[in-house]
Amino acid sequence: MSSAIETIYFLIVDDLEENLVALEALLRREGLGFLRARSGEEALELLLKHEIALALLDVQMPGMDGFELAEFMRGNERTRHVPIIFLTAGSADTQRRFRGYEAGAVDFIQKPIEPEMLRGKANVFFDLYSQRRALANAADQLEAQVRERTAALEDALNRLRDETAERERAEASLRQSQKMEAVGQLTGGIAHDFNNMLTGIIGSLDLMRRRIAAGRLDDLDRYMDAATTSADRAAALTQRLLAFSRRQSLDAQPLELNALIQSMSQLVERAIPENIAFALALEPGLPNALADANQLENAILNLALNARDAMPEGGKLTIETSLADLGDTSVASNAGLAAGKYVLVAVSDTGTGIPDDLLEKVFDPFFTTKPLGQGTGLGLSMVYGFARQSGGAVRIHSQQGLGTSVKLYLPITDAALAERCASPGSAPRGDGERVLVVEDDPAVRMLVREVLEELRYEAIEIADPTAAVPLLASEERIDLMISDVGMPGMNGRELADLAREHRPDLPILFITGYAEHATIRSGFLGAGMSMITKPFSLDGLATKISELIGAVTTE
Repeated sequence: MSSAIETIYFLIVDDLEENLVALEALLRREGLGFLRARSGEEALELLLKHEIALALLDVQMPGMDGFELAEFMRGNERTRHVPIIFLTAGSADTQRRFRGYEAGAVDFIQKPIEPEMLRGKANVFFDLYSQRRALANAADQLEAQVRERTAALEDALNRLRDETAERERAEASLRQSQKMEAVGQLTGGIAHDFNNMLTGIIGSLDLMRRRIAAGRLDDLDRYMDAATTSADRAAALTQRLLAFSRRQSLDAQPLELNALIQSMSQLVERAIPENIAFALALEPGLPNALADANQLENAILNLALNARDAMPEGGKLTIETSLADLGDTSVASNAGLAAGKYVLVAVSDTGTGIPDDLLEKVFDPFFTTKPLGQGTGLGLSMVYGFARQSGGAVRIHSQQGLGTSVKLYLPITDAALAERCASPGSAPRGDGERVLVVEDDPAVRMLVREVLEELRYEAIEIADPTAAVPLLASEERIDLMISDVGMPGMNGRELADLAREHRPDLPILFITGYAEHATIRSGFLGAGMSMITKPFSLDGLATKISELIGAVTTE
């Protein structure tokens, strides 16, 4: 058997050569090779020729961007199990992150990159790939031994039984190897159902249409309020789902545990079926916990979803809080904590329970009792790691046939909660300035025009970006251009470049559902450019317009 180390490859994709060189220097280690690509197309060629342990993808690239490359990888049998980490210089946009996790990413890392954090994550996937390869080699060797011994000892029944057992062990190793291929497929987001909220919106609009047609205008405000409330709930739910997808270094801050759980209760209710009752038991007057709010929400949601899956026939899910005084050193030591007071959140179910022989394994990474493809086995290990890193602990109690309770201990703090920012004032109004609106979606274009006219701006609508070019090249007065980013034929950034050729000082506002990542991204936004994310409020749009136009008039 050869003792040479077989090289494991990472794929690094970035349109800037200096970034490729820097990443390779940062991650270099014995036994690791690098495949470098400066475009999505180059990366595809490498993926079809090589086995890859990890793909590090830049998000924004000319031609095929990182999201499109990831979606191709997930759709191809050869590359669908390759773990993907996105690297971006953009701001923390939850919609962008959610799209990345939907495309199959296991992580989403912000530039500038913390070297130790990236190196640690990369080393995990290097080790996992090494282990999977070792398992596969061991399985092949075992299979070969089984064949040799079976052929040589066909006439010996007892030896044949031994060889059959060995064959079964080899097959088990192969199944474990296949299971390991799913490692890293962490997708933030859960299945959610908007039917109730859509009913509130569509039903209210339909009633308004009928009453207007009948000339009954007396109670339209009630239906408008109902539709707006449902839409706000849908937007809030979407934003919270996107927030749950984020993975980041812990930002421990004082937080009110009961308020956090109440704010996410609606999300939990929508994640469980109707045959599961949901209850909160929150002890009042708890001291503030010291933890990362986003990661704590993610941990509680993981526990709630595990509880849901443990009750296929229905049951009761309870989230409760209390103050735990672990003054007894032996009790604290048994929980892996220093003696003292902790806030406790417990997630309990009345489900199937966990057998005693499996209970001690539930926090092991990649251990799962769910069928292949229905769980990565990382949920509880992530909860455990979060609790320990936060200075707390997690304990689990379970009885078969009665249910399971997972208790999360978190340190307390005397520090006060961070003050909330004051809400913005009324929307600033214009003074007849002419605003060019370039948007291919007629509904969005209509709404932007109405907002502009409401704010006393003069709107010029164009649906096709190519049709805007002659107007931009003319002498007509244009004080601001508002453009969608993603449009057929010519995108908003290309249109902005053409506009600046004729009007170098023209302020430009981009509107898009995937915007914030580009706000600080080099090469996307230039001077006098800004961006706003859909859905936006009238105040938000008015403020952006006022800022851009005001910046020009004061120069």
